Amino acid sequence: MTVPIFEVPIVATPHPSTRLSLRPILVAISILLFISPCIHGQAYSAPSAPSRSDLLPEVQPPHGYALPFGSGLYLPSEAQSNFPGFLRPEDFPSAAYCGHCHQEVHDQWRQSAHANSFRTPWYLKNVHLLTDARGLAYSRHCEGCHNPAGMFTGAIDDKATVARPNDDDGITCMVCHSIQQILNTSGTGSYIMGKPAVMVDRDGQPVPGLPTDKQILDHLDWHRKAVMRPLYHTAEYCSVCHKAAVPKILNGYKWLRSFSAFDEWQQSSWSRESPMPFYTKPQQSTCQDCHMPVEPALTKEYAGRGIASHRWVGANTAIPAYFNYSEQAKRVEAFLKEDKVDIDIFALTVEHSSSAASAPFKPTTLIAPLGSVPFSVMAGDFIRVDVVVRNKQIGHALVPELRDFYECWLDFEATDSAGHTIYRSGAINDKHHLDRTARAYTQTILTRRGTVVDRHDIWNGYIRAYDATVLPGRSDLVRYRFRVPIGMTGVHVSVALRYRRFNRTFMEWAFDKKTDDPDPFPTVTMATASFDINTGVNLPHSPDPPSVAVDKVRWNNYGIGMVDRQMFAEAFNAFEHVVKLDPKYEPGYVNLAIADYMRGRYDDALKWIGQSATLDAADPRAQYYKGLCLRWQKHYIEAIATLEPIAQKYPRFRQVHQELGYIYLTLHRYAESKAHYEAVLAIDPDDATAHRWIGADYAALGDRADADKEAILAAQTNADTSAGWVLQRYWRENPDIARKSMPAHTYSPGDAFDDANVKRVLDLQNPPSFIWIEHE
Repeated sequence: MTVPIFEVPIVATPHPSTRLSLRPILVAISILLFISPCIHGQAYSAPSAPSRSDLLPEVQPPHGYALPFGSGLYLPSEAQSNFPGFLRPEDFPSAAYCGHCHQEVHDQWRQSAHANSFRTPWYLKNVHLLTDARGLAYSRHCEGCHNPAGMFTGAIDDKATVARPNDDDGITCMVCHSIQQILNTSGTGSYIMGKPAVMVDRDGQPVPGLPTDKQILDHLDWHRKAVMRPLYHTAEYCSVCHKAAVPKILNGYKWLRSFSAFDEWQQSSWSRESPMPFYTKPQQSTCQDCHMPVEPALTKEYAGRGIASHRWVGANTAIPAYFNYSEQAKRVEAFLKEDKVDIDIFALTVEHSSSAASAPFKPTTLIAPLGSVPFSVMAGDFIRVDVVVRNKQIGHALVPELRDFYECWLDFEATDSAGHTIYRSGAINDKHHLDRTARAYTQTILTRRGTVVDRHDIWNGYIRAYDATVLPGRSDLVRYRFRVPIGMTGVHVSVALRYRRFNRTFMEWAFDKKTDDPDPFPTVTMATASFDINTGVNLPHSPDPPSVAVDKVRWNNYGIGMVDRQMFAEAFNAFEHVVKLDPKYEPGYVNLAIADYMRGRYDDALKWIGQSATLDAADPRAQYYKGLCLRWQKHYIEAIATLEPIAQKYPRFRQVHQELGYIYLTLHRYAESKAHYEAVLAIDPDDATAHRWIGADYAALGDRADADKEAILAAQTNADTSAGWVLQRYWRENPDIARKSMPAHTYSPGDAFDDANVKRVLDLQNPPSFIWIEHE
């Protein structure tokens, strides 16, 4: 179970009744704690993965080369090499050399984030912050992905005198095309770099040096064999840098996961490796399918063939703006607007003006889906608007990776017929800062002292105070409450999802900007929605009311949002609407089972799974939840019989291996338990659940060495209870962040005390006692 506003560890499904017995604040603290799975697990088990024997032994580094972390030449980066010592700078052919033949690809690459990974001023200022505080050797943690050519030539050292001709190339052509293998899917540069070679000889051995264009053209097959591998087409290849952690040797504290875009993809419907997603895809889509689509070649050397885009278009609006790459800027903005996210103003709840204004909010009948049902609203009524934000076409979270200094948020506004604002959440003030109370898909990370990590100094990170994102295929439910002022004839509600590459605090530091300087980078509106509410009776939309199929999807997304808010009874009600609209929609019955399972109602959940079986007896998602119900009812043999076929059909579905591992451990069938936990670690070497329990298997099987190792690794995964006190102190001092960190939070005018326009807005919302209720 994943709560959408936090990045949580991937663990075996918890006992629902236990979760529901906890006070909300304790639940929030427990899931806000930084995740600290182990640093070294077993290698990723795909055919391309090496064993440690494939690596050459460590060599004596050059005299004076700093090794503050032990014998590893590249630590804290996880990168390794299959050559002794260091390369010469000239061993990496320049991108310009590759551009002799691949001019179009080179031009695309030059505008990409990869090509500019080591020359943007914000990155350099950030990494200098680390090196000034700790020393240049510490920045190898970053350069294993941002500047591999510098790292593998020994240039990332205080005493290095090595030339650095490759710095402006960042992740150059021969960096990506010289990686030989993946160590595992831990990320932070978990790859093996080979010695760059543009050609191989007749025997398939790499040829040193730079062949002429003619030599390459005469032996294209030798060139292709040197620079292309099937590995490059896999999502695991991207995981080596698009998943990262902060190790203890960098922060002096403990191992902390910083981001895991690969894991988000691997567990989504895009990978087709798990039956858990609420929606399914007809076929697997990898990182390359979205970020390296094949497009027509514009130059003659490709003879009309399509080429894989080397722009890696994503969400980086800063690089094309800073370097004036107009084509890249146009592509990035179009990509962000390309139906990635859907916003649905789904429901209203009205509290009529006859209610006592100072009384707690008492929800009345839910009016949903808006546009399909009639309702009435009067001036003076309080309205709660339920907005559903659906991650529709992104193969990882919205927003992925480094949410601490990116900024993506909902801009909600209610206006009167003259366009005057009644209530707004998500405005940018006159100093270019975002309203702190907005629903923002960002992170707030604290240091041990309780201050905010606002310069991307992640090595000082201690605990997350706020973390919001929307996982692929999931929905975020956001609620807004405001009052319709007396005298109003109607309200226009609009919602926009906006994105800018950096928040203003980081921007001012990175560029030494003054508070009144304009933002240098664009803000992109990714999606919008609006709805008009008239005072009096509101009829369904005509002459084209939404279809049953559309309303079914809307209710389903609303239910998904409720599941992620841990509001399981409301989720159940939403899924009931789904199956009433379409009694033959089999996933709807599974969703009802999930809502009951999460409330500990196993018999009821099994009943719904039985109903789903009349439509699709082979649904693996239904069978998985059936196995979970049987497990919690202690019917272990039946649970095994149900779950084992799922594990065979989905060998990379980590949760089913976690469940089977625990069941077998409970039955003292240690070898079988160990096999399933090892399967988990082959998928993700950092999995906390597997490291927690596999040590017991090793001990029972007489393997004391591995048991002791796992005891150490498991200890690293324990929550740091002292960090919770830092978090609570910060929340007490910043109630706006504390409120919106709670799953059940409703946004309202009482939140926005730092808004320049707040007095007028609050006056419209009368009476004052309402404001006190919001901050009691």
